[in-house]
Amino acid sequence: MAAGPGADRDATRWGIIASGQGGCRIASQLFTRTDNPGVDDRIVLINTNDTDIKESLDRVDAQLTMDREMISREHVALFGPADGTGNDFFDGERFAEEGFDEIYQPINNTARSDALMYTVALGGGTGNGSTPYIIDQFRQAPEGGAVAGSSSEATWLNDIPQFVLAAWPFRGELDQRYFNAVCGLSRLLMREEGSPNADITLLASNARLKQLPEENNDTEAVAGAEAVREEDLVNRRIISALDLFISAGRTASDTIDVRDYARQPQSRGAYHGTFGTALEKPLGLGLEVAIEKAVGNTFVPLDPSTAEAAYVVVRAPQRKVNAGKITGGDVRGAFADWREKQDLSGVVGMHTLSKQPGGGNTFDVLVFLAGFDLTPLLEESRSWERYESERDRREQNSTGDRGKRIRQLEENLRQYRNNLEG
Repeated sequence: MAAGPGADRDATRWGIIASGQGGCRIASQLFTRTDNPGVDDRIVLINTNDTDIKESLDRVDAQLTMDREMISREHVALFGPADGTGNDFFDGERFAEEGFDEIYQPINNTARSDALMYTVALGGGTGNGSTPYIIDQFRQAPEGGAVAGSSSEATWLNDIPQFVLAAWPFRGELDQRYFNAVCGLSRLLMREEGSPNADITLLASNARLKQLPEENNDTEAVAGAEAVREEDLVNRRIISALDLFISAGRTASDTIDVRDYARQPQSRGAYHGTFGTALEKPLGLGLEVAIEKAVGNTFVPLDPSTAEAAYVVVRAPQRKVNAGKITGGDVRGAFADWREKQDLSGVVGMHTLSKQPGGGNTFDVLVFLAGFDLTPLLEESRSWERYESERDRREQNSTGDRGKRIRQLEENLRQYRNNLEG
């Protein structure tokens, strides 16, 4: 278990690190729920823009049991120029390097965490550029003996799992955002010298999520609002999946350890994944049918047969589980039958039954697939074509090392995909 000495075996302690406007919006919506088991107050908001930070704080401070001044002091990192990065991946990275001391200190306040979950919008510059750099620094910290000039404070980072929830742009956004997305994805998956960076990058396509059928009373949750950001509607689905993902490490039979989410895919060379959900399904519905529905609702376009790893998390009312209405054996059998029918018997993976306190007559299913072919995502909304268009434009106007770095990031992504196919 990733938990430290004396920690509850059923409660993996997650720290949430949100960078950039899009990442902060996802994280702040996570904290608008009535409770946050597994997270509590372990959240850090990172941005270059003070106005965007204040918007996120307005959401968060109503849920955290501390005053606004303390949240601003201990859970916020402002770095770089006040007017932002100009939606540029490389500037986001550069400003994070220059302002790393300011970024590190509030993150160190999450030192009770067993794992870190970053949230970022891949189309942006601030979060998209800074997050891969932060992960890289933390991965090196125990080796180098110091983070932000303090060797003693870095010990908690030793081998800590680092996950990223990375949102792909909406359809119809500017070419620059798809350029940022490809660069950010490459840098999250691999350090520039070719070794792995984040333990798992969890991909969620805004365009895909917008098209999926509504679940979990999404429309009711925003009823009465005159105008609702489409990002907020999309983020609700992401948040529901994150909650299920986290629930597998607490109060569950066949508990999925946080490290299991990364270790098994990594054994196949896979460092990316995505979610699919089937929420609030009646208990009479067959588990295998619900799993199939969740696979049909994956957060990015994909072919499930190309996955290297598959996990299933089922969450049901605790009273129904205690009464034997749904059991770990039921989940195990449904998972095995689904894998056999999908010809996925050879993939690695796990399953678990998580208990939702109280009663009720519905259950939720999360499918986590890892290592799948990225081609459908890169073809969505002509993402790769738009990346190439912006890349070519920049190469005509760029000087120095930036053009070389663009090509290195592209080659790293190509090599990562080839390794999976091989």
